[in-house]
Amino acid sequence: MQIDYAVLGAFTLLWLAIVPTPGPNTLLIVHLALTAGWRDVAVALAGNLLAIAFYALATLLGLALLLAAAPSVRLGIYVLGGAYLIWVGVRLVRAGLARRKSRKTEALNAGPGDTAAQRPFLQGILTALANVQALFFLASIFAGVGVLGASPATQLAAVGVIVAGNGGYLTLLAWLLQRERVRSLYARYRAAMEMGFGALFAAFGARLVLRELVGWL
Repeated sequence: MQIDYAVLGAFTLLWLAIVPTPGPNTLLIVHLALTAGWRDVAVALAGNLLAIAFYALATLLGLALLLAAAPSVRLGIYVLGGAYLIWVGVRLVRAGLARRKSRKTEALNAGPGDTAAQRPFLQGILTALANVQALFFLASIFAGVGVLGASPATQLAAVGVIVAGNGGYLTLLAWLLQRERVRSLYARYRAAMEMGFGALFAAFGARLVLRELVGWL
């Protein structure tokens, strides 16, 4: 089957405008870019893109519609996703508080250095999967530009656009944040910034759950 380039072009332009929107995936890569080495960042990004591709394919296969028809299952998935993001946020906040109390900041060490990320591939996958609302967001985007009714070749090309767009943007962002000056600045204020990252992760998780709970009240 041939690709409908009109539909694919419209989707690509829309997606490129959406990609820079901040979210848990961006937050994860930014944090790893500032604290870990390139290998961990790349591994986390690979897991993240794999999960994003899964969500895109699942949306095309109708998973969002199935979840919409099963409110209790959807609520459970939202709660699990939100709980994971909140858990990540709490861990970061606690790490920042512990670092502040220790009186040993990164600025006193020889340099910003790298810390080994714990299971970066799994972090990338879980962070993307935790953002369950992406399923319904993708469904609305696919329907709005005609991807849902397009040929399988066009649909697969749209998934490729998502992976390439997200991958390219997050790779560029990570590369910029791995500059020595940026990492040195982060190291100087690491305790406060870790708490800030933690608060943002927790806020994303809480918003995810609260949005779904509103429909039940």
